[in-house]
Amino acid sequence: MQRGLVPTAAGTASTWASLKQEIIEAAPGLGIDSIGFASADPFLSLKAILEEHRAKGYESGFEEPDIHKRIYPELYGSQPASLIAIAVAYPAKMKNPPKSEKGKYRGILARSAWGKDYHLVLREAMEKLEAFISERVPDAMLKSMVDTGELSDRAVAERAGIGFSGKNTMMISPTLGSWIYLGELLTNIPFQPDEPVTDGCGECTKCLDACPTGALVGPGQLNAQRCVSFLTQTKGFLDEEFMLKIGNRLYGCDTCQMVCPKNRGLNWNHHPELTPDPEIVKPLLLPLLDLSNREFKERFGQSAAAWRGKKPIQRNAIIGLGNFKDISAVPKLTEVLLDDPRPELRGTAAWALSRIGGENAMTAIKQASEKEQHEQVREMIAQAHSKLEEQQQAEQQKVSELSNSEATAVDSQGPTTIYYDEMETPVGTLTLCATDRGLCRIEFGVFYAKEALLQQWARTWIGEYVYVQEPEKLREAADQLREYFAGERREFSIAFDLRGVPFQEQVWRALQNIPYGQSVSYKDIAESIGRAKAVRAVGDASNKNPLPILIPCHRISGATGSLVGYAGGLQVKTKLLNLEKE
Repeated sequence: MQRGLVPTAAGTASTWASLKQEIIEAAPGLGIDSIGFASADPFLSLKAILEEHRAKGYESGFEEPDIHKRIYPELYGSQPASLIAIAVAYPAKMKNPPKSEKGKYRGILARSAWGKDYHLVLREAMEKLEAFISERVPDAMLKSMVDTGELSDRAVAERAGIGFSGKNTMMISPTLGSWIYLGELLTNIPFQPDEPVTDGCGECTKCLDACPTGALVGPGQLNAQRCVSFLTQTKGFLDEEFMLKIGNRLYGCDTCQMVCPKNRGLNWNHHPELTPDPEIVKPLLLPLLDLSNREFKERFGQSAAAWRGKKPIQRNAIIGLGNFKDISAVPKLTEVLLDDPRPELRGTAAWALSRIGGENAMTAIKQASEKEQHEQVREMIAQAHSKLEEQQQAEQQKVSELSNSEATAVDSQGPTTIYYDEMETPVGTLTLCATDRGLCRIEFGVFYAKEALLQQWARTWIGEYVYVQEPEKLREAADQLREYFAGERREFSIAFDLRGVPFQEQVWRALQNIPYGQSVSYKDIAESIGRAKAVRAVGDASNKNPLPILIPCHRISGATGSLVGYAGGLQVKTKLLNLEKE
């Protein structure tokens, strides 16, 4: 096309249409995987949403604080004519990922922090795009934004036809899925807008069901204050509720994207700079606690995870060690608890020690209680002391309950192989686990999201173990579950390998006797096993049911017939009950 055109003077509709086509054709060479054009009209419908979001306290605090700027696009004090949205796809899988082993447990960075910092990658792509346009239209006014700009990246991308806004609040491209970084460019060139994508999530709620903390409070509604991704980036103390849910995540959370059917089978590895280094994105946890500022920058400085500094990463590493119950970490956690100058890390170390347990942990907690001056840390130390005392009492009770003939908690013949696989169901992804004895565990969610919990369970009830993905070992269980969800099966004929104290196993056997499509109360179960006064204990054992659906604890109701809590969430429980009514 003709070079050196001035947008407001010499340009015509055909001129800008020709330039638009040039840009689209050049985009892949500029490092851009998807590009769209939109009008620069104000995002008026967004105003009420943002105001309500703020009023409910759902904001993260990282957003542009001036809502007016987020609604009205501005280009150097004037109204731009067009918006250009770009997307760059990033990897969802890594080659040969290292695995956690006993005494060598690992954390994980979210995929958005794999490879080179996406801010830099996007800025490079945007700079190339600006140069491309400026070469053809020297007097064009251009302004690019990457993540930290005033406008909503997703709102611009949706208007420009990059994709649609999913129920998990992510931008979902029909071709790239949600594994994409977004950026936008404002210009005074009047490009013809593209049509928005008409695709959507339909009836799917997998992301809402899988969210670890219930941060997705509704379709397209995120309470950032409960979002694991946001929480891992904060620098202060975290409530125990969230520390338990964080698992071994060091930065960010991918759960709502991993369970999304629109991402199934998608993985983008055509940008070499975004290729993850397994030892950086899935690092050993213990060494992270010894990193100096210089070492942290050298190792993580090129990752988006570095922007908040090393303290959140180290705090999250401590949380991961606690959730893994890594007894080899006790000496280092003790050192952090007694000597680290940062109160957030000392308090978190106290919590982690209470999760791991043991005499050495108790000794460390007692020492810390004598010297700690920070009020909140002192409170966390006191809570840890109380939990450790409860653990000691529980262990003593467990020992008294277990006889030699009944003790199945710990195998002593070397590592036990635990086979696992995932399956998609109407209530979301299920992770199935089995030993050579039979099915031993079912978790709501993908293996990655439940890995820390499953390892904790295996350490408690199996001892030495190794997880191996082996679909064939779980085929029969998966087939029977599919038949159940199809309404073709009411009872299961699968060998179980139940691991629990005798009372728990007695309750689980009683739960198996609840007829299909019926509901009973905890009191009914207590009476059926001859323990009429142990209603609360029955409820606790039911909550620890290792094989939901197959052992139908979803058929438990409150004394008045009301719904009571369920491991998969009340939405899942309702779906299961409705399925059995059909």
